[in-house]
Amino acid sequence: MFKVQWYPGHMTRAKRKIQDIIKTIDIIIELRDARIPLSSGNPDIGKMALDKGHLIILTKPDLADKLITDKWVEVFKEKNLNMITVKGTDTQDVKKIIKQLEIIADKVFEKRRKKGLLDRPVRCMVVGVSNVGKSSLINSLALKKVAVTGNKPGVTKGNQWVTISKKLVLLDTPGLLWPKFDGLVGVNLALTGAISDNVYELIEAVGYLIQELKDKKYITSDKEPYEELKLFGEKRGILLKGGQVDLEKSAILFLKDYRSGKLGRITLEWPEDNETK
Repeated sequence: MFKVQWYPGHMTRAKRKIQDIIKTIDIIIELRDARIPLSSGNPDIGKMALDKGHLIILTKPDLADKLITDKWVEVFKEKNLNMITVKGTDTQDVKKIIKQLEIIADKVFEKRRKKGLLDRPVRCMVVGVSNVGKSSLINSLALKKVAVTGNKPGVTKGNQWVTISKKLVLLDTPGLLWPKFDGLVGVNLALTGAISDNVYELIEAVGYLIQELKDKKYITSDKEPYEELKLFGEKRGILLKGGQVDLEKSAILFLKDYRSGKLGRITLEWPEDNETK
C-alpha cells in the first residue's frame, strides 16, 4: 500500500487563522466526502466544535454508493451526531441545510438571551478538507457566486464572510488537513482528490484503487490490478509508440474517471471495514 503525507505551509497558516477566530463562531458546518466519511473528518475540527453548534454535511453523495451512504447515516445517528447528506447545489438540499442551521441558530439565540445579550446574525464557519465542495455549497446557499471554486486542492486561499440571511452569516475557509495521517486516511484522501496528485506515485495509487474496487466487488474480473489498468489503457487507446500501453496516462485517466463518477457510484470506506479494524 502506498503512503501519503502532505501538509503544505498555507494549511499551517489557515489553521492558525481558524484558531484565532473560532471563539467568535456559533456553529461549525463540517463538510465530509460521502465516499470517505471517516477519512475526510478532520480530528482537529471535533475538538474545535465541543462547545459549538455542529452540523456535519456529507457532500458528493451522487458519486457514492447509495446503500453504503444509507448505512453511514445510521452510524452517525447512533452516535447522536447532527448530520445530513446533500449534493450541495440542489435547491431542495439547500433548503434542507438552511432549515437545520436555523434550528441550531434558535438554540444559539436562546442562550444569548438568557445571558442578556442582544440578537445578532449567527456566525457559522464552513470547514472541511480540500476539494470537498465548501465554496460550491456557500455559493448555493448565497444564491450567487461569492466564493471561488475549483476542482483541485487549495483553491480557497483566505477567509471570506458571506451573508446568507438575517439570521445567518457564513465564513468560508481554505481546505484544512492535519499534519499526520493514520492508516488509510491519507490514501483515501489522495484517491478522492483532497491531496495534490504530485506528492505520490500515481500508478501505485491506481493499482491500490483497483484492488479496493475488486475487494468491494465493484470490479468482478479475476485480473491483477496492473493487468486491469493495462486493459483499461488498451480500451481507451492510451498507447505509446510501438503499441504499448502508457501506464502513467492510463492511471491519470482511471483516477479522473473514478473521481467524476464515470466508473459508477463507488464508496471506498464502509462501516463494516471500520468495525473490523
